[in-house]
Amino acid sequence: MQRARLVLPALAFVAGIAGQERNVALPLLLLAAAFVTIRRLPLVVRVTATTALACGVLVARVHGAPFVPASSHPQLFHGAVLDVASGQFDGSELTVRLDDGRRALVFVSGSAPETGEGLLFGGTFEPLDEARNPGEPSARELGAERGIDGRVLQARIVRREAMDARDPSLWLPRARAWAARALRRDLPEPDATILAGALWGERGTLPPDLRAEFQDTGTVHVLVTAGLHLGIIAWLGLVVLRFAGCGRISSSLLTIALVWLYAVFTGGHLPSLRAATMLSFGLLARAGGRDAFSWNALAAAAIVTAALRPASVVSLSFALSFSCVGSILLFAKTIAGELERFALPPFSSEAIALTFATQIGTWPLTAAAFLVFAPYAALANVCVIPAVGVAMLAGLAELALSPLPTLAHLVANVEISLLDWIVGVVRIVAGLPGAHVVMTPPPTWTIVTYDVALLGAAALLRLQNVRAAFAVVGIATVLCIWPPRAADNVLRIVAIDVGQADALLIRTPNGRTFLVDAGGQLERGPQRDGASRAEAVGERIVVPFLIRQGIHHLDAVLLSHPHGDHAGGIAPVLRVLGADAFADSGQSYPGHAYRDALEVARERGVPLLKPHAGDVWRTADGVTFRFYAPSNPYFSGTRNDINDNSLVFRLEYENFTMLFTGDAGSASEDRMLQEGLDLRARVLKVGHHGSAYGSQPRFIAAVHPDVAVISVGRHNLFGHPARETLETLARSGARVYRTDENAAVTIETDGQATTVAPMIAAGALTAR
Repeated sequence: MQRARLVLPALAFVAGIAGQERNVALPLLLLAAAFVTIRRLPLVVRVTATTALACGVLVARVHGAPFVPASSHPQLFHGAVLDVASGQFDGSELTVRLDDGRRALVFVSGSAPETGEGLLFGGTFEPLDEARNPGEPSARELGAERGIDGRVLQARIVRREAMDARDPSLWLPRARAWAARALRRDLPEPDATILAGALWGERGTLPPDLRAEFQDTGTVHVLVTAGLHLGIIAWLGLVVLRFAGCGRISSSLLTIALVWLYAVFTGGHLPSLRAATMLSFGLLARAGGRDAFSWNALAAAAIVTAALRPASVVSLSFALSFSCVGSILLFAKTIAGELERFALPPFSSEAIALTFATQIGTWPLTAAAFLVFAPYAALANVCVIPAVGVAMLAGLAELALSPLPTLAHLVANVEISLLDWIVGVVRIVAGLPGAHVVMTPPPTWTIVTYDVALLGAAALLRLQNVRAAFAVVGIATVLCIWPPRAADNVLRIVAIDVGQADALLIRTPNGRTFLVDAGGQLERGPQRDGASRAEAVGERIVVPFLIRQGIHHLDAVLLSHPHGDHAGGIAPVLRVLGADAFADSGQSYPGHAYRDALEVARERGVPLLKPHAGDVWRTADGVTFRFYAPSNPYFSGTRNDINDNSLVFRLEYENFTMLFTGDAGSASEDRMLQEGLDLRARVLKVGHHGSAYGSQPRFIAAVHPDVAVISVGRHNLFGHPARETLETLARSGARVYRTDENAAVTIETDGQATTVAPMIAAGALTAR
C-alpha cells in the first residue's frame, strides 16, 4: 500500500457515504471503532481509514439532496428550453430551466420550441419517481445524474418567447443545438443520432431494434458521453500539443483544461464530470513525472467525485466508472504482454488489452443495467471503439468546417462510412448465435464477491499461477450468473404499477409463473412506424420487471380482454420470454397490440387457449384457477361488450382466495350473481380500474374481500377510481390498495396467513 496510499482512505470514504445513503452508517461506524483496536495493523492505517469513513458519513449527512416537493395544483411556470428530445411518438420531451433554478422535464405535443426559447406554460410539478416496482431503478437517481429535479405534468404552452441572447447559461445549449443541426445537414439517421450521442450525449431516439442490438453487444456505452469519449479528447489534445512543441507539464495542464471545457460542453452531466475528474488526476500525475494511470489517481478521483456528489456513490454509473478503470489497472498490462506473442502492432495490442480488461471488470454491472449478458461484447468493442474515436474526430472536423459546406460534406462522407461500419458490426455481432442472453441482475453480494475475486486473480497472476486465477474468477462468474436463491415456498401475487392499465404476476409456491394482463395504453389515434404506444409500456416496464424477478419464461399469459391497456405488453413479453400457453377471452378486436400479440404467439408456437366459465386449471403445487367468465352467449349491446366479456377467475390456494375481474362491469357482475357462483375471496382485484361501471354494492358484498387492489394510473383522465367504488369498498370493510398511491402491491400467502406489502406505505399489513 506504500505505492497506493490513497486507496484505503478512498474506499473508507466512499463506504461511509454509501452507508449513510443506505441507512447503515451506525453499524459501519461500530465496525470502524473495532478496526481501530486491531493492533497488528499500523496505527496510521487504522486511524486514516476510520477517519475517512467518518468523514464520508458526515459529508453524506451534510450534503443530502433536498427533496423537491410536488405542487398540489396546476400553476404557471416560466423558463428557458435547454434541450429538446424527440419522443418515440408524437411530441417532444423538453428539458426546461425554470426561473427558480429547478430543471424539469416537460412533454409537449405538436411542434417543439427551439433550444434557448423562453416558455410560459401551465401544469403541475412533481419530483421524479423513486422505484415504483420491486427491483426497478430509481428515476429520481437517474434524473439527478442529468441535473433534473422533476417533471411538469399536463403541460400547456401559453406563450413562446425569443431567446435572451444576453443569458450566458443558454450559450452552451444553443451551441449543442447548432451542432445537432450541422450534423443532420449532411448525415442521415441513425448516423447523426449515434454521432451526436458520442460527441455530447444527445438523447436522440434510435430505432428500438437498433438500441436493443447495441445493448446485446455491450456497445451501448458509445452512445453516451463519458470516460471513453473524454479519453479520446484527452488523447487528441496531448497529440496536438506534442506536435506544437509543448513539454510534458504544459501539455498535461492544457489538456486538463481541454477535458473540462469539453465536459462542460457536453452538458456537465455526472458521468462526464466524473470522467473529467479521473482524467485530471491522471494528467496531473503525468505532469509530475509519475504513471498517469495509477491507483492513487483513481483513488483521488473517487474521493473528489464522492465529496462533490455523495448521492452518486450508490449509483450504477459510479460503480461502472471505477470498476472499468480498476480492471484496466489490474489486467491491461498482463493481457497486452500475452498479445505480444502474436506480433501485433503496439497500438492494436493496447486497444485489445484495454477492451478485454474493461469487459472483465464491468460485465456484471452492465448485465444489471441492461438485463442481458453480452457474450460477444469484447469482440464488438474491439471492432467498434477505434471507429468511434475516428468518427468523433471527423465529427469535430465537420463542425469546424461547417462554414465551408463543400469541405464539411466531404468529411461527412468519411463519417458515414465509419458510422455504417459501427452499425454493421453491431448488427452482425447481435445476430450471432447466443448473442441475446436474458439475465437477471446479479445480487449485490455476488458482484462484490466477483470484484474481490478479480483482486485475488491479479495477485495470483503476478505469482504466475494462471490456473488458480482463472478458477477464482470462474467461480465468481458462476455466482453472478447463477446465484443461489432461497426458496420461500409461498404464493406471491404482484400488482405491477403500469399506470392506467393492468398487469399482475402470479408466482406459485414451486415457482410456476403466470402473467395476468401486461399493461399498456388505450390505443387511440394513429400508430407511428408500426410501433404501438401500448407495447412501449410493456417493453419499458413489464418485461424488465419480470426479468428482474428471475423469470426467463412464463408458464402462461392470461389476457382478460384485448384492449390496449391490458394487451399492450403481451407481444413484447412473448418475444423476449415466451410462454407455454396464451389464454385469451376469445373476442374479436382490431387493436394493434392485440393483433400483434396473436401474431407473435403464432410465430413462437405458443398454444392459444380460450377458457370459459366452468373451466378449472390446477398446478402440481396446489394452486387452482377457477374460471367464472366469459360464458355463452357473449354479451352484446352492453355499455362495453369487450370489457364485460373479460376473463374472470378465482385463484385458490388452501385457505387463500383471490378474485381477478379484468375490466368486467355491472353486466358481468349481474350474470355471475344470478348463476350463484361462490365469489367469496380474501383479496379482490377490483374491476375496470375502480370505475363506476362496476363494483356494485351487492357484488362487493358477495365477494366480501379483506383486501381490494385497484390497478390505476396517477392523474388519469377517467376519474378512476370512482368515488362510489371507494365508498362501496369502505363500507364492506376492505382495506384498499391503489397502484397510483401505493405503487406495486405484493401479496404473499402460505395458504393461511396473508401479507400485503405496497411499495409506498408506512409498513406492511397482515390480513386475517
